[in-house]
Amino acid sequence: MKKSKLYFLVLYFIRKIYYLCIRIIKIKYPDFKPKRGTGGTNSARYCYSICMRHIVHLFNNGMKQIPRSIAEFGPGDSLGIGLCMMLAGVDEYYAFDIVEHANKSTNLAIFNELINLFKEKSPIPDNNEFSNIKPLLDDYSFPSHIFNENILNEALSDKRINNIKQLLTESSLDTSGNIKIKYIVPWENYSGNYPNVDFVLSQAVLEHIDNLPQFYFVMAQILNSGCFTSHEIDFKSHGETYEWNGHWAISNKKWKKIRGARPYLINREPLSTHLEFLKRNKFIILEKECHSATQYGRPTIKRSKLSDRFLNMSDEDYDTSSCFILAKKE
Repeated sequence: MKKSKLYFLVLYFIRKIYYLCIRIIKIKYPDFKPKRGTGGTNSARYCYSICMRHIVHLFNNGMKQIPRSIAEFGPGDSLGIGLCMMLAGVDEYYAFDIVEHANKSTNLAIFNELINLFKEKSPIPDNNEFSNIKPLLDDYSFPSHIFNENILNEALSDKRINNIKQLLTESSLDTSGNIKIKYIVPWENYSGNYPNVDFVLSQAVLEHIDNLPQFYFVMAQILNSGCFTSHEIDFKSHGETYEWNGHWAISNKKWKKIRGARPYLINREPLSTHLEFLKRNKFIILEKECHSATQYGRPTIKRSKLSDRFLNMSDEDYDTSSCFILAKKE
């Protein structure tokens, strides 16, 4: 057996053993709740890398200045990516999630690390440090062509930083000066008025949203005309099957049992579903950077093994394990 195949097989069984142990513990202790998390955004350097990659791609596709207000869907273990955007110059940040993961102490610790990364004009952490992060860049040096001294001085002023820190430490506030941070959980059942923003982003999140029609409708409603949105979408099985695309071989009935009572898993929708929803909601696709895990040596299923739901998927859907999509609202 090839080493790469053995590696993925071991990872698959470790994950299965972990979930089996959780189920056994919950039988004996029904009130037991394992610590939930999403991974990634509990690292300041990870958040800095994601934030800067999106910004560089945005400016490569026509953005002229950092947006004043943004919305992020699925920030995860911290608000780090949004806080990085605020240090880049954003004034209003709206974090939409379905389960509350982030907390004040984590946010503040990551924010302090991010300040140093900006002040030191640190290079963008590349794929030697975070091997699976996408989108990719041609140049990982600090983007001085976007952040000149005047922009940095204003974005990193003591007043702005103190206003942001005040919002991170005082949960009763969502506005300080012209700075605003609003955490909306769960966003799908939000009864208030949605904000209007100049940019919407997500990182490895849209594959987890069950109601994609609702998401794309909400995104179209909150994003101002002529503004941008960018999303990195992971179409792999997230460890639920040995093959990266083995989830497409499972029937809907069996997949429902696999998900169980978990508040979210993956929706199994392929690339074409997202492209169609973007088109329906009047978005123009400016960039599409797709990758295939099969090309990187990941185990894959044969087309003949696809379940009825996915049997007629296009070659592009069948091969796409991840894709970065950057679009503009008409």
